[in-house]
Amino acid sequence: MDVHAAQWIGKRERMEDAYAVSHFPEGTLAVVCDGMGGHCHGDEAARVAANAFCTAFAQLPGLPVQRRLRVALDEANEAVGALYLQTGTFGGTTLLAAFASHGLLHHVSVGDCALFVWRGGTLRRLNEDHSMRALYKGYGPACAIPDSHCLRSALTGEPPQLVDAPQGFPLLPHDRIIMSSDGAEALLFDSPLPTGLATILSDRAVPLAPAIVQACERLQDEYADNVTVLTLDVD
Repeated sequence: MDVHAAQWIGKRERMEDAYAVSHFPEGTLAVVCDGMGGHCHGDEAARVAANAFCTAFAQLPGLPVQRRLRVALDEANEAVGALYLQTGTFGGTTLLAAFASHGLLHHVSVGDCALFVWRGGTLRRLNEDHSMRALYKGYGPACAIPDSHCLRSALTGEPPQLVDAPQGFPLLPHDRIIMSSDGAEALLFDSPLPTGLATILSDRAVPLAPAIVQACERLQDEYADNVTVLTLDVD
C-alpha cells in the first residue's frame, strides 16, 4: 500500500495540524490531527494527540482493531488533557485515525477531519463531521455560513461528546483513501467536485497527497487554513 503525506501552512502564522503514519505487519495506521484554532497550544495538542495515539495503538496488538482504536483515542485524549493541565490553559484538537488491514478500513474520529474513499469515479465520505457544517448541510456552501467551522466535539481531556467509530469498511483493489484536515474543505468537502479534481484523484501515476495540497494552494484563498492530507492507495 502506497502512503503519501503533504502539508501547507495556508495563510496562517503557524502550522497547527499534525500527522503520523505507522506500519505494522498486519496493516498501516494513519493519523491526522488539527489543533483547535483560536485556543492555546493547538499545535502542541495536535502533535501530542497523534504521538500518544500511535504509541498506545502499538502497545495493544492483542485487541480487536476497533477496540484498539478506541483505547488509543482515550489515551490521546488523556495526553491532551495533561498538556492543558500543565499549561493552565484550555484548548484541544480533532483526531482522525484509520487502520487499513486485510481488505478492511477501520477508523475512529472526533471533530471535523475528513476520511474519504475514491472509488469508480466517486468521492465518498466515510466518517461523521462533528462541526456545525454538518448541521447546516443543505443550506448552501458550508464555507459561506457563519460559524460552520465551530466544533461539536474535540479532544480536550474531557470525554468527547461525539465519537465516530463504526465497523470496518470493505476495501477494493484500486481504492484511494484520503484523510484531510478541514483546510481542504473548499476542494474536497462540498459537491459537485471542483473542476479538474476528478482528474487529480484518478491519476495513480502521481502521488495523490501532494497533488491535492497543490490544488488547494491554487485556489488562492486569502483566508486559507492549514492543510494536511494523507493518502493510502490500495493495490
